[in-house]
Amino acid sequence: MKYNNLWPAVIMVVLFGSCGSDAPPPPSEPEAVLKQYQRFVDQNLLEKAKALSTPAGKAWLDELKAIVEEEQPDSTLFHTEFLSVNCEGKKDTLRCQCVLEDQYERYTSDYHLVKLNGQWLVDAPQEEIQIDNDILEQLPDSLVREMMQE
Repeated sequence: MKYNNLWPAVIMVVLFGSCGSDAPPPPSEPEAVLKQYQRFVDQNLLEKAKALSTPAGKAWLDELKAIVEEEQPDSTLFHTEFLSVNCEGKKDTLRCQCVLEDQYERYTSDYHLVKLNGQWLVDAPQEEIQIDNDILEQLPDSLVREMMQE
């Protein structure tokens, strides 16, 4: 009979023990993934950002971590607002063109997202090809005009 009063306490311990122990699932929509990823990066929570990254994105975050560790901690913290997000692509690959604003400036940035195992992940930033002016001077003018129109 004394054990009858113990059951409610046991049930409460089991219920409260199961709450809060698991991290919330990652966002499933591309825009939400992108915004959560950026919040983690802004706060230097790069290990958490890796959970929303492709393998190439994880390697890029490791490189970023090495840079951040050499700086003053408060100089690497940001608060980025997404002013606009426009994602386009095919099936499992998206390119998102974004207008962002942090405490210093307004700028544009492209993000690449890939869907792996049903989860949208942020890929490493794409290297932009820069053409040296010396090379441009050696190209025929008609080819340069054609390149500039694209």
